[in-house]
Formats: sequence, C-alpha cells, structure tokens
Amino acid sequence: MTRLTVQSGDFLQGEGEYRNGSLTLKTAKSPSPGEKIALSRIKDMQVANQESSRNIGSAIGWGMAGALVAGPFGLLAGLWLGGKDEEVTFLATFKDGRKLLAVTDSKTWSKLDGTWRRQHTQPPARH
Repeated sequence: MTRLTVQSGDFLQGEGEYRNGSLTLKTAKSPSPGEKIALSRIKDMQVANQESSRNIGSAIGWGMAGALVAGPFGLLAGLWLGGKDEEVTFLATFKDGRKLLAVTDSKTWSKLDGTWRRQHTQPPARH
C-alpha cells in the first residue's frame, strides 16, 4: 500500500492510497473508506509537477551513518546525499469524466504509472 494526497478534482481532499492496481479515493458518496477505482478506468494520466525536497532528519541520520563508516568524509557525504525526497504531482482523467490532481512520492508514482501504462499498451484479449 502506498499513500497519495488528493489536492483537487472530483474527489475529497486528503489522503488516498494505491494498492494492487487500484486507487482508493474518498468521495462525497463514499467518504470512508473511499471508492476503490481500478487503474484501467483512467483514460489519461500525466505529471503536472515534479520537485525534490530535503528531509533534514533523514539527512542527519545518513550523515551519522556515514561518519561511523568513513569519518568526516562519510559525514559530509551522508549529509549531502541523504534525505532527498522527490514529490510528483499528477493529473488523472477518468473514463467517466472525473478528474484527480494528487501528490505522491516518486516510488509510488513509478509503480502507479508503470502499471497504468502496461494496462493501456496491451492489445485487447481475443475470445
């Protein structure tokens, strides 16, 4: 399970989640636990913004670990390399016309986008 934060659109603002190829988003009709929506119901999905930020606590932790392993140079390397987070803001348009603007971390975005793209590039099944 991975978290995302709904910013605007046809869903209630706040926390949502992505799990096993589906989004769970809060709606006026289903505020708790929310509506489960398969990624196959998304018509279009794209990145609106992508930015890096630093988590100071995590950077300090990496710095301390680096100091233990490699002394002062390890401390500096840990502080410099540790604690970098990347947030992705994305826009999804559903086949029923609803829209979603949400923010998630880059790992969650990679899973979500990869799954969605695989579903939309497969040829239709023959019966």
